[in-house]
Amino acid sequence: MQKTMATRTQRTFSNTFLLLFFCLTVASCGGKLVFSEYKTLQGARWHQDSILRFDLTIPDSSKLYNLFLNVRNEGRYPYSNLWLFVNITPPKGQVIHDTIELSLATPEGKWLGYGLGDLYDMKYPYKQTTFFPTAGYYRLEIRQGMRTEDGFLKGIHDFGVTLDHSN
Repeated sequence: MQKTMATRTQRTFSNTFLLLFFCLTVASCGGKLVFSEYKTLQGARWHQDSILRFDLTIPDSSKLYNLFLNVRNEGRYPYSNLWLFVNITPPKGQVIHDTIELSLATPEGKWLGYGLGDLYDMKYPYKQTTFFPTAGYYRLEIRQGMRTEDGFLKGIHDFGVTLDHSN
């Protein structure tokens, strides 16, 4: 009987601790996140002509934001980098074009980011402490720029965009 009571007390304490940890984690991030979305690439294949579109809203043009690009690659991804063509269409004004390279692995071949099984997740800072001059809808269009024989980049499982308030 006493052993059962001790087990219940330990379980209650563990559950309370986990709930408290979860609440603190959510509370610390809650006010900062503005937008987060991932697109899953069917069969972990991204064709060179396939454009990933993300529509996000900038609620307040007087604040600064951080924009991140999120890559989830498989361990069978054949390269250590990823070239991207990015277009940002603001509510008013001209489209911003950008070409960027993301490093997915070290020169020694070790995957960057956090791994779970055969998937590696990395969050790359793209635009830090950025001022968006107009509140409203912005469209991000992202196309992979890797050269492959058949036009398909294999091994990228998901691609995402995250926007949060800058401190």
